[in-house]
Amino acid sequence: MTQQNETEKAYQLRLPATFFSGNRKSFCSKLGSDDLVILSAGSAPLRTADEHYRFFANRNFFYLTGIEQEDAILVLSIRKLQIRSILFLPPSDPLAERWNGKRLDTQTARDQSGLTEIQTTDTFAALLGDFLSTGYTRVWVDQTASDARARLIRDKIGEQSPDLEPRDLDPILRQLRMIKQPEEIRMIRKAIRLAWQGIEAMLRVLEPGRFEYELWAAYQHELASQGLLETAFHSIVASGRNALCLHYMTPRDEIAADDLVQIDVGALVGGLCSDISRALPASGKFSPRQLDLYKVVRACQETAFAQIRPGIQIKDVNESCKQTAARGLKALGILTDDGDASDYYWHNVSHHLGMDVHDLANKDATIQPGMVLTVEPGVYIPEWSLGFRIEDDVLVTETGCENLSADLPREASEIEAALQKAKAGL
Repeated sequence: MTQQNETEKAYQLRLPATFFSGNRKSFCSKLGSDDLVILSAGSAPLRTADEHYRFFANRNFFYLTGIEQEDAILVLSIRKLQIRSILFLPPSDPLAERWNGKRLDTQTARDQSGLTEIQTTDTFAALLGDFLSTGYTRVWVDQTASDARARLIRDKIGEQSPDLEPRDLDPILRQLRMIKQPEEIRMIRKAIRLAWQGIEAMLRVLEPGRFEYELWAAYQHELASQGLLETAFHSIVASGRNALCLHYMTPRDEIAADDLVQIDVGALVGGLCSDISRALPASGKFSPRQLDLYKVVRACQETAFAQIRPGIQIKDVNESCKQTAARGLKALGILTDDGDASDYYWHNVSHHLGMDVHDLANKDATIQPGMVLTVEPGVYIPEWSLGFRIEDDVLVTETGCENLSADLPREASEIEAALQKAKAGL
């Protein structure tokens, strides 16, 4: 993996080609001796009229290729355990490139993916017909892919081989992607550090009378200064009662002096995501009531840190956190002995993190070493107009878990100190 030098920006960081070639080898080892696999990078969906959203490659395709070229296709042909791997790229088109930028060239694609056989997409249909005519035992496609290119591929298979029912490759890749490799962990650590840099930019802006979108813009600007034009997901900046909307997407309200501001943000580096949440007091100091609830949420988080280990399920961790929340809410007089903590504990404590912020996972699987999970308990009290979550990212180890974001301010006193430091320009 390339080490970052002083002038290298975050957007230039990439997983090595050996990572993707290793993924293809691991994936093919799960298949039979007479199988055909077809994946598409996909196409950017239409936004309006002739304008499309920014392209983002199908993550299963990216996991096997490292390629972010729209309309690219990967074919893996396995015959008697001999694997032929072909990457199809859109051909050079000077007119299209005049409007939309240069397409990925063959040599760069080889360097990024480790694939050596590269053809243009205008040859794909004929080659697919040749492959299908030779009679593979099984054909695999990504049934979860919903873009037009994936649908066309499935339709083409149906036309050429109507008796051959394509199998879904997603469950196999799901199992592989759940376990993160060292190269991925390094990218996630970098994405966490960048997310915190963005949060520090928010801290410098935060004060009563500012608007939620000013914090949002500060975060976007900080990541853009590293060349990252896309965050891991839409940033959440929700002040006061707005935090009672878990995925608050309209950050336009003015921040009041007594507001607690929920931020939930992530960075995307080398194809890997971070996901960090903090609750920030607009005044610079937590009020007694805010601090009381903060202690309950932090207790839930510590419960999760202690519970996460190989051999148990996320649902078990969630239930333990829910019980911790119930005890804390009862101590605050919010929950009666026969009350339901679910009235205040609204979402699960963890999800898998990786190439997707809510990464592919078998939800019934036991936790295993190498998994990366978020730990994000939240407690929400509508009658107090108050609620928030605190979120960190952990790596499951052989004996427990390592908090990958352990060096980020987390305790209430650390958050207050970070705000004071930001205001002092330190």
